[in-house]
Amino acid sequence: MEESTVSKSKQKREERAASVARKKRENLIWKIVGIVVAVALIGLVVFGIVRVIIKEANTIAPSSDYSAQLDDNGFIKGVRALDYVTLCDYKNIVVPESEVTYTDEEFQNVIKQNLENHQVMSEEGTVKDGDKVNIDYVGTIDGVEFEGGNSGGNGYDLTIGSGQFIEGFESQLIGHSVGEDVTVNVTFPEDYGQADLAGKPAQFAVSIHGIYVDPEYNDDFVKEYYPEMGSTVAEYEQALRDEHRESSLHDYVETHVVDDSTIIKYPKKYYKQTQATTKYADVESYQNMTQMYQQYGMDAGTFEDYIGKTDEEYDADIIDRAQKFVKNDLVYQAILENEGITLTADEAESIVKEIYGGDDYYNSSVESHGKGYVAREAIKKKAVDIALEHATVK
Repeated sequence: MEESTVSKSKQKREERAASVARKKRENLIWKIVGIVVAVALIGLVVFGIVRVIIKEANTIAPSSDYSAQLDDNGFIKGVRALDYVTLCDYKNIVVPESEVTYTDEEFQNVIKQNLENHQVMSEEGTVKDGDKVNIDYVGTIDGVEFEGGNSGGNGYDLTIGSGQFIEGFESQLIGHSVGEDVTVNVTFPEDYGQADLAGKPAQFAVSIHGIYVDPEYNDDFVKEYYPEMGSTVAEYEQALRDEHRESSLHDYVETHVVDDSTIIKYPKKYYKQTQATTKYADVESYQNMTQMYQQYGMDAGTFEDYIGKTDEEYDADIIDRAQKFVKNDLVYQAILENEGITLTADEAESIVKEIYGGDDYYNSSVESHGKGYVAREAIKKKAVDIALEHATVK
């Protein structure tokens, strides 16, 4: 009996010891789990902080200092461009004849456009699709004139078929004659910008004042409108072809000098600054648009709406544009370096003023962008001129 009591007592002690040991193991396990969770949470927090720091570090801040990394002569500060770009064979560019010569269709379109630029209004004729007409109009809804629906008797030039007016307005003028008063019935679209007009039927009283017609294409036309290009149709047409050849040759060479050269690396400071000024130009453009919209009581939306991209897409776009800008500058500067051509700030200023046609535009450009940025135009002109001098048309 006594032995049995001792045995039970020993069993209980062993059970208690086992229970204590089990609880210690469980507590230890939970402590380990707690430490792991805590470390994981700390890791997530640290990761989040690091991401924010990286994002902040990589965010492109706009800058209006376009000339920050440029000397006054337009060269990139402290940069030898030949170390950053491998130039193409810019003295042996071959230009296909087709690139500098009008096709017959292109040439006729140019003449047609120039005639249209000098159209005169005729007070005779019948309106056809594609005609440019001069009209006045008064719009009403249920007999009441609405805001913005009156031309004020000032005459309005409208090209039939252009889609400038509400659907159905322009087509209802076709077939009517100059001097006629026409009643036009239309319905504003459901999504029209003015809520008080959206979806509503309207009536316009339209007066047709005239139809624009081309002037006669002859020597008198040339003498009146293009005297600097000759006094006869033949001289004018030859001048058109020569002008096209010269500008096309220039554009072809300018494009290939850059496209056929290869970037080795980008100069860090100038590359970063170019990203900043590229973003600033976008912000400035958005602000200008916002001010214009506000003048008409309209909402331009957010900057994000304006750019139409995610942050990541927009930053990638800025980088892409900045790379193109920097490549252009490196190539033009490298050509001058390769030719051993130096350029003073005064020489650059003189060249740019010649390009801009005087002091006014030059001075305003310097005021907004700085001397160095504006002087880049002089570097570009000298570099492209060198390539043009050696280009061959075949």
